[in-house]
Amino acid sequence: MSKDVFPLLDIQELVLCLQSCDFALANEENISKPSSKYVVTLYKQIIDSFSGISPDALISQGELLVGSGGERIDDDPVYKDTLEMLTLNKICFKFFQDIGVPDFNMMDLYKPDALRTQRFLSAVVNYARFREERMLDCDQFMSQTESLLGQLRQKLDDYNFLQQQIQKYRESTDLADGETLSSLEANNRNLESQLKKLTHVQETFTIDYNNYKSEKRKLMAQLESLGFELIELELQRDKLRRYSEADLPNLNASIQELSKMFEGQQTTLTVLQDKHRNLVRSMDVFQTVTSELYELLRIISTDLQESHLRELSLLEMKDQLAKSDAKLSNLLESGLIIKLSSLNAQLESRKQSIRDLEESTRSQQLENSSILQTLQKEYAEEVMPEVQRIEEHVEKELFGNVINTLEKDMQALRDEFKKESEAIELEYSLLATHINNYMRSMLEMIK
Repeated sequence: MSKDVFPLLDIQELVLCLQSCDFALANEENISKPSSKYVVTLYKQIIDSFSGISPDALISQGELLVGSGGERIDDDPVYKDTLEMLTLNKICFKFFQDIGVPDFNMMDLYKPDALRTQRFLSAVVNYARFREERMLDCDQFMSQTESLLGQLRQKLDDYNFLQQQIQKYRESTDLADGETLSSLEANNRNLESQLKKLTHVQETFTIDYNNYKSEKRKLMAQLESLGFELIELELQRDKLRRYSEADLPNLNASIQELSKMFEGQQTTLTVLQDKHRNLVRSMDVFQTVTSELYELLRIISTDLQESHLRELSLLEMKDQLAKSDAKLSNLLESGLIIKLSSLNAQLESRKQSIRDLEESTRSQQLENSSILQTLQKEYAEEVMPEVQRIEEHVEKELFGNVINTLEKDMQALRDEFKKESEAIELEYSLLATHINNYMRSMLEMIK
């Protein structure tokens, strides 16, 4: 997701943007916990709104006949639902790929994930914003096209009017003296040449007028910058004028008073520096004496501490010897030998029970191993062949037919869509060529 070119919007912003695009199904609860039915309906509305393609119409047109007998698969609900989901998946994949999300798959319709659904809808909102921004360019193009069509209609009306006038002149037998059809045509050619000259003069005048407007804008910008500079210079001039109008003797007197105060402060600073130096020397002497006293006290305390520690260790050793003597006497008095004999008897009984347990465990283990071998043999001889036969049956007969049928249907849909898109592109190019030729021929006829 980090490679997406669009931002991931939160759910509240998504709901607001989608509802502004007339998607009434968009709400926070359904987007945060999407279901398959909800996302299918919402994606159909989005594609129908932005692409002008109805997925339901395409699905209804995509009904196919399969099998050797030509039976219809849409009669079976399972196959019909599968075909509809495959067609919708193809349409959604193409749509989301065009708007910048290339990883749309079938699971996004069957089991939609909340985060992926939020990402797809963020792409839709980003596309809608881009489309709305580019609609202004289309509006401008449409207005220009309408203007050109209006001019073309006007020229056609003028041409029809002139044709009617020419027809009237041809039908009229009362021409002016000395006037003939050839003289009128010559006059018409003269007027056309003058009209071309006027058109050339008008184009030249338009170019000169555009140059005049651009030069005027440049001069206005320069005039504006010069106006700002003039205002700043006037402010500086006012400041300098106030300084020049001040009383110079008062300024000189203030400068002299400040100089005297500075000299007094300098003298005081010199005295304080001398006192500081004396204080530093006194502090050095005091620190030397203090360090010597601390060293002497450390030596005295070390000697006293060593003698005190030796005395404490002797006292602790004496206490430990006394406690050991008392313990030994208590053990001898309480009958240590009787206790040792009872403990040996208990130990022998425990050893016998352990030996019995080992023998019973060994026999049970041998019995379990024989049963396990029997079960493994039965599984290998009876169960495994049946499981393999069932798996081969499922893979060959069930999955093979269904998958081949679906692949054929998908390939047919791809081919049909490709043919239709190529035919539409060809028709579009032919239509555009015919329109351009028609417009060109009409303009040449008018000229």
